[in-house]
Amino acid sequence: MSVFRSNYRWALPLLVVLVAFLVARVTGLFGVTYGPIMSLGVSDDGRYIISSHRSNHLVLWDIEEGRYKALSDDANIYSAYFVPGQYAVLWQNLNNTVTIQTTDGKVLKQFQNFATYGHAVDASLNHYFSANETWNLFHGYGDSLKPILRDSDSPSLMGSGKLLNLGLSNNEFYITAGKGYDVVDRRPISDNTPTVRPTDDLRFSSNFSGVVLWSYESLRPVAKFDGNSSKTHATISPDGQWVVSADEAGIGLFWNTNQPKTRHRQASYYGGIYLDDSPFEAGDSRNWDDSELIDAPGGLNNFTIAIAFIHNSEYYLRFGNNSHFAALFKTGCPWPVKYFDLGESPKLVTYGSQYDRNTAIATSPESGILAMGHQSAGGISVYQFDPDELTLERIWVVK
Repeated sequence: MSVFRSNYRWALPLLVVLVAFLVARVTGLFGVTYGPIMSLGVSDDGRYIISSHRSNHLVLWDIEEGRYKALSDDANIYSAYFVPGQYAVLWQNLNNTVTIQTTDGKVLKQFQNFATYGHAVDASLNHYFSANETWNLFHGYGDSLKPILRDSDSPSLMGSGKLLNLGLSNNEFYITAGKGYDVVDRRPISDNTPTVRPTDDLRFSSNFSGVVLWSYESLRPVAKFDGNSSKTHATISPDGQWVVSADEAGIGLFWNTNQPKTRHRQASYYGGIYLDDSPFEAGDSRNWDDSELIDAPGGLNNFTIAIAFIHNSEYYLRFGNNSHFAALFKTGCPWPVKYFDLGESPKLVTYGSQYDRNTAIATSPESGILAMGHQSAGGISVYQFDPDELTLERIWVVK
């Protein structure tokens, strides 16, 4: 009897410690236990963030409450997406079941698809787009699944080290962006230009791997935007009027969708705007316009990993590779407005040339919220943009 009492006295404190540990783990007191974030989405009002992780966790973050919880440990790592216009998230499990569900768990739609490498859905839930590993793009699902881009067997995630990025607007257009290549991107589009070829007629290089503007109505390309080089990230403004892009070679460009043939250059942070039509002479300053440059901090990098709108269709951010700085641009203007220090610790997803993770950076242009994954841990950093003061403040960090 005395032995039993002795063991019981030890067991009760151990039980208390175990329960405390489990509570701390669930609430995040000891930090998250998930793998690094691979894709993110932010609700329009900025309250919620959805993330999918390398450990296959799907996590819902509540900024208002400062809490988070895993919704699944069986998620496709590239599948986290927040549905615009409502408290609903889009994701896929490892059995390839795609689910659209509200933040409180109500399932709105569920269907089978191939293993997606990036997908998106519009507010009406009528336009579902999904890409595969080799940058083929599809519209719909089930019996309505239709390829809208399948013209090569390269490039791909494996060959290029990034996803085919998808960007939806609230207007008539959406965009895709993968890998810029000037010669190919300058090839014109006609009604007869095939976007879908038979499998036995696939070319080595895609006609549409760069930045491409597409129509919701026709599901056909409307314009191709040339000028980028290598890995390219692009986004479209919520109103559908502007497309902006930047790449790992440091080239930044923008277009008005009403004038898609007119290309505009963003200023290099240190050199200014390259003047395409000026004569080239070594050291000739006429090749560059630096008249409205602002001082750039040390550690800023023109080489770009991602770009995203942060305030409606008015302001966007450009994120440098291997850099904890972001540049703020005003839409339609080539000059950087301000530079933001995102913080050196914890290291962000921008470090380590992780172009396959540029979907681990997401914004809500409506609320001014920016969310970013970390370089090597499963935590998150969240920032609030103030369009009046032009500030970007980190409001929440979970390591």
